[in-house]
Amino acid sequence: MMLDEEEYSYSAVGEAEPFPCLSSPTTLRKKKKNKRRFSDEQIKSLESMFETETRLEPRKKLQLARELGLQPRQVAIWFQNKRARWKSKQLERDYSILRANYNTLASRYEALKKEKQALAIQLQNLNEVIQKPREESQCCSEVKASNSTDSESDNGGHVKV
Repeated sequence: MMLDEEEYSYSAVGEAEPFPCLSSPTTLRKKKKNKRRFSDEQIKSLESMFETETRLEPRKKLQLARELGLQPRQVAIWFQNKRARWKSKQLERDYSILRANYNTLASRYEALKKEKQALAIQLQNLNEVIQKPREESQCCSEVKASNSTDSESDNGGHVKV
């Protein structure tokens, strides 16, 4: 497999600046541009391998590196980075699912809370309706009791039968 030299060029050994800490920002940008990237074919191969295995055995890593014309270390780092990105995306998906479930539960909770308040008001109204006849009957029985006491006292304490 032939590799694009421009895409995989490294600066030659010995061309490094003598004082990297004194490098200008443009020099640093140039170094980033020289950073080795993978071709589309290599990425497709790495992606398809990642779909079957997220971790490579050393033997498979060497074989894949040879097939793609890469260093085994590059393959290992690509897999490590891919696992990290995959895990991060998985966490985002899990978070989205949990957030949606939470929102559903929160809205259901609020609906139940309103329903509970409505039922409490309804119960209070029903209790008031029940209390009125009781109060009236107690009131009437008190009036009857006081009337009978009055009639007893009018009759000298004797009740007519």
